[in-house]
Amino acid sequence: MDGLPAPTCEVDQWVLAELARRQRSGEAVTAMLIGIGAEDQALRMAEAGARVLLFSDREPFGHVNIVHQPLAALAEAEAALTLEPFDIILSQRSLSPLRYAEAKTAVRRFLQRLKIGGKLFISLYGIHSDLGENYADGGKLVNDRLAPLAPEMARRYGLAVPVCLYSERNLFSLLMEAGGAVLKTSTSALGHVRGVAVRI
Repeated sequence: MDGLPAPTCEVDQWVLAELARRQRSGEAVTAMLIGIGAEDQALRMAEAGARVLLFSDREPFGHVNIVHQPLAALAEAEAALTLEPFDIILSQRSLSPLRYAEAKTAVRRFLQRLKIGGKLFISLYGIHSDLGENYADGGKLVNDRLAPLAPEMARRYGLAVPVCLYSERNLFSLLMEAGGAVLKTSTSALGHVRGVAVRI
């Protein structure tokens, strides 16, 4: 992969394993990526032969297998996107600045953009991570959470906007209430949550 390092994020590893599984069955795989680390993962997937729609405000890559769109284009998109429907969608913490109800709407839309049997891979900032320390909405139910991080955490993570922090159970509920068939959820060593849901 032209010297691109292997992913250290477990969700990125899950995505690459799913890509390889689909390619072994002879499928031409399409994917949509958004969020933290999406640019590097898009390159890994494109080099492996997938056609990727990347939403990012970073400088375009110019790779033949990557279609690059600014982040605002996804928020404005009502019609089908380039390469849709997708086999794989990866959202890395891109929904954390949304209220739970808004995130549920976004997840439902992600699922609608998948092929039947397509998979959504998602990660969100965790309430049991260090971000949860002195988090103003820590005592609230997930439906009511959206608050700035403690100043030290906001500086450390570069997160100036209010966020909704999730437990693993909260993520499971989000995926299920949005209409996904939840395959798995887990919590990272750092306390952030991730999951996989399939469109049925």
